[in-house]
Amino acid sequence: MNPTTHRSPGRAAARALAAMSLAAASFLAPTGAHAADEAGSGLDSATETAVAEETVHEASDASNTQADNAATTDATTTVTTDAATDNADATVTTDATVTTDAATDNAAITAITDAAADNAEATATDATAMASAATDAATASGTGGVTTCDVMRTPPDGTTATLNRGHADIFDLTSDAAGALTLRIKEDATGSGVLREPEQTLLAIPASTLTQIPDGVSQTTGAPAAAYLLGQSGDNQATVLWPGWDTLGIAAGGYDAARFHITYSGPADGRIYAFTSSFAEGLKAVTADGSYDLAPGGDDIDQPYAAHKHVNWLFTRAGRYTLTVQASAWTPGNTGTANAVAPTRTYTIDVADKATCLAEAGLTPGGNGNPAAPGVDPGSTDAQSGAGQSGADGGSTPDTTDRSASDTGAGANDPAQTTGTGLGAGSSGGAGTAYGVTTSGTTTSGARTTTSSSERCIPTRVTREATGTESAAPASSQAPANTARTTLTVSVGEGASGNATEGHFDLGPAIENGSLVARIKDDRTQPAQWVDPSTLTFALGEAARITAPADLSFVATAGSSVWLIPSTQIAGVPWLGLNSQREEIVTGTTGGVQFTLDAVEGPGRVAVFNAGALGSGVGEHVFDGPGSSYTLGPNTHAHQNWVFTAPGTYTLTISMRVTPTGAALTGSGYGSSGEVTATGALGTSSRPMASQVVGRTASGKDCDLSLAITGADTIPLAVVSLTWALTGAACVWVSSIGRRRNARAFS
Repeated sequence: MNPTTHRSPGRAAARALAAMSLAAASFLAPTGAHAADEAGSGLDSATETAVAEETVHEASDASNTQADNAATTDATTTVTTDAATDNADATVTTDATVTTDAATDNAAITAITDAAADNAEATATDATAMASAATDAATASGTGGVTTCDVMRTPPDGTTATLNRGHADIFDLTSDAAGALTLRIKEDATGSGVLREPEQTLLAIPASTLTQIPDGVSQTTGAPAAAYLLGQSGDNQATVLWPGWDTLGIAAGGYDAARFHITYSGPADGRIYAFTSSFAEGLKAVTADGSYDLAPGGDDIDQPYAAHKHVNWLFTRAGRYTLTVQASAWTPGNTGTANAVAPTRTYTIDVADKATCLAEAGLTPGGNGNPAAPGVDPGSTDAQSGAGQSGADGGSTPDTTDRSASDTGAGANDPAQTTGTGLGAGSSGGAGTAYGVTTSGTTTSGARTTTSSSERCIPTRVTREATGTESAAPASSQAPANTARTTLTVSVGEGASGNATEGHFDLGPAIENGSLVARIKDDRTQPAQWVDPSTLTFALGEAARITAPADLSFVATAGSSVWLIPSTQIAGVPWLGLNSQREEIVTGTTGGVQFTLDAVEGPGRVAVFNAGALGSGVGEHVFDGPGSSYTLGPNTHAHQNWVFTAPGTYTLTISMRVTPTGAALTGSGYGSSGEVTATGALGTSSRPMASQVVGRTASGKDCDLSLAITGADTIPLAVVSLTWALTGAACVWVSSIGRRRNARAFS
């Protein structure tokens, strides 16, 4: 008999049974394969923050050839011919016309030769001039300002920079020791804390910021159904401007309170709204009279204590807004006339682009004068914060991309976790959620593996006395290359104490002497100091206590007391954020900073998450427990919500990993997860105390941490052993049957 034709049935059956046993093992751990794929996937790359470049204004005679000007302009200056816009506006210009379309130019800085614009105007026909005059009249501000769609072609005379993305304190108020006030712009797009004169800076807001405003927000604030939104969370600052104000610098003159008096002109029916939203305070106006919108004729924004603050800004129409701002300051206890007044400054803000402005004014085909968010009807409650991306023609399209930078963990593809508020496992969702925000509630960690059917293995850091072997050769206290690790100490509840009770703080990496180290930017002094996190204890007292809403059901019982560091600064609570803006981090690394919560020790649970739509509700999760990770984009400074569920003292071990553009950096801090690390203390047996990440179930049982890494269910060892024992016995039995059949075949 040919053995290649008649194979042993015993071996065939054994192979089949082996395949069945593997399938059985997969059944015991149904999520293993899927979670392994998820664990192997990398973080979504954070959008690289574009750097605003200097605008170059070249003074030239009107007779100069514009082509020559364009050829000799510096490479950092963008000069474009906007023929499409000219045709749409029925304006006849010469070939030498040089202009800038802010909506289609991806460069952060635009430039134009004033002489070119003059030359184009000089060559316009009488009919074009009449049409232009009609356009100007139709789009002039209702407050009497000379603001038109047409002037959006060029920055104002004297402009040296255009800022259209990144962090900027547009009202940066400082004082010298003599008490003299100065109001300027301080921005982090072109460097760290770059100061600019408002009259020489154009602030540009893309058309893609047109957003549907939730019904609840519209009803409370009076805002229209759709408006151009610059959100308080700054979650899109890689592509959109994140403006705020900063009064920390007035302390040098002995002041603590400040006021910004703002008047403005803009497009017809154009209004500006400014307000905050948070779990702690809900929707809150920032004007002195409690109105959510700024009156064009004049309104006051009061800052009663020195602070760095961000709010939601809404602009109801596309066009150019011109603001005049006068800042004042008061010494502590003074309730009368201001002690000092800064010179009035002028700000120019271009919202969207000329084509959008004309369409909203009803001056182009299809224009009805009513802005509407891309893909949604006015009045809809389907909030699409920052919806759409600016197109080549200045329009926008709906943006359906999940903006989560850490949406690769277990459960990321669970439909129940990609709708509602993105609260993740255990969330109630439904009514009372964050304005219909669609985000993921997962993280990059395999630690988030809790299901209703069985317990999962969770990475848990424990501190114990080292064994004799470990004592002889304790693990290094250094972190891996390119990684810094530190601990944050937070005192929570009645009687909470510490040396960081309020003020602005940012946690981020720094490079010192070739090593990556963790630092906190402490803004309580000016200039700010970058300090060792171990020198600070954050105190969350009564001012931080709130009643947990249903949105926090993923971490706390609704109606219980929790302590919150909100995403916007409030008095009496330290305002802690994440930062990747140290100069050497911006210039010497790429791809952002990956933050990982390695361990939590404390009396309750800790959760960190980004705010949802318009700063309210729950957005993207940052930390849900030990092992969860989050990537902060490059050159970014952002604030999250930090929730602590019980009073007491918490120690959070956090690591930061970067990708250097040059040689690897020496790691610093504590050992990486899973390693046994000496803590520096001694135990009862005089052996070193050691820290280690081990596997624990939610009920506190030991488990195999390697299963948690893949997201597999925790399976008792006895069950696994029995499964494979039965499989082996079956294989032997089937093989013996095959041998007997072969013997009969040869007989």
